[in-house]
Amino acid sequence: MDVNLILNDHFVLVQRKSQMSLHQLPKKEGKQWTIKVGRDLVDLSTALGKPYGTFKLSRSEENKSKAFSLVPSNDVVEMKEKLKDLNSGENNKEIWDDGKSQQLKKEDIEELRGQGLTGSEIVTQLVENSKTFQIKTEFSQEKYLNKKEEKYSEWVEILKPNIRHLAKYFYSQDPMQILNLRPDTLAMIMSLANIKSNGKFAVFDGGCQGLVTAAILDRIQGLGTVWNLCLKGISQKRVIQAMNFNPKQLKPLKNANLLKIKESLKKEESGDGDEVPAAKMIKLDEDAPPPLEFESLDGLVVVCRRPNAIAKELVKLLAPSGNFVIFCPYSEPLSETYTDFRECSLAVNLKLTEAWFRLHQVLPLRTHPEVNMSGSGGYILSGIKVVS
Repeated sequence: MDVNLILNDHFVLVQRKSQMSLHQLPKKEGKQWTIKVGRDLVDLSTALGKPYGTFKLSRSEENKSKAFSLVPSNDVVEMKEKLKDLNSGENNKEIWDDGKSQQLKKEDIEELRGQGLTGSEIVTQLVENSKTFQIKTEFSQEKYLNKKEEKYSEWVEILKPNIRHLAKYFYSQDPMQILNLRPDTLAMIMSLANIKSNGKFAVFDGGCQGLVTAAILDRIQGLGTVWNLCLKGISQKRVIQAMNFNPKQLKPLKNANLLKIKESLKKEESGDGDEVPAAKMIKLDEDAPPPLEFESLDGLVVVCRRPNAIAKELVKLLAPSGNFVIFCPYSEPLSETYTDFRECSLAVNLKLTEAWFRLHQVLPLRTHPEVNMSGSGGYILSGIKVVS
């Protein structure tokens, strides 16, 4: 099986300019799978069996449906290249935003789309019917074309899901559905927790759609053990599914209920472990991971809104000199945890940090920080466990 081909039942990311969406392909072959990209209907099943990359939206005479087909293409032509020979003005002082500069109405544009015109052809029509386009400055013309390409571009990119793309996608959709965990903060968590192959790690994911667990599985590539902990129900795994992991990459993943683990650990402490009936004992073969017990983990990651109580319990499972990272979208709960850990001398190199992140536009004569920026990507409490 070629991992670089678009296959049935796999997740893919579809991107047009800055718009990105996550989709799962149909399980059965031959089934049409229509999705919406901006205002256009696209048959995603027409990309099956083809390599990831850039596709052109096209309509064939054989296909009678309203949806566009996807045709692989490497010859992407941007609108600004097509219209680079047009005149431009020195400044925009003669331009008034009165809504009368564009002669084409909404109905006219819909009619053009109905006639099967490509995105480039529609944008060309918009430029030709604009009274003010040729007196705008070059910079203003470029911004205008970029804005129109967002709506009408006939080029889409189908991307293979990876942690960076999925982190950006979920953060752009709704930051709080992954607890405001930015991609740069996720990278800090992976570094501070010292995630590496052949290690034994535990993750308590309290609302990140399985993003942190998927990042650890992607890092260790089938070598080691990852305990995915939850309090009730089942562990979060939306991002794990979207990563299209193969069986070897999923082998280290072990889902566990914290309440059941606590019961078994209490039995071990009280010496009642031998009283468990033989029929209920878990049989472990040579490839199975050792059972989760006190001071057995190499690393621990806790991600939730109120981490104080859960972190103090889970850190008991961490081996001496093991790294722990606790992430929370708010600073107050982590301040309490920081104080508690300091008072009981539980860790060294204990740090409470916040990452500051701002995107910059880098263009000739227009390099500057972007106006909008992320207010906060959450807070991280990290340290190394010691035995006092």
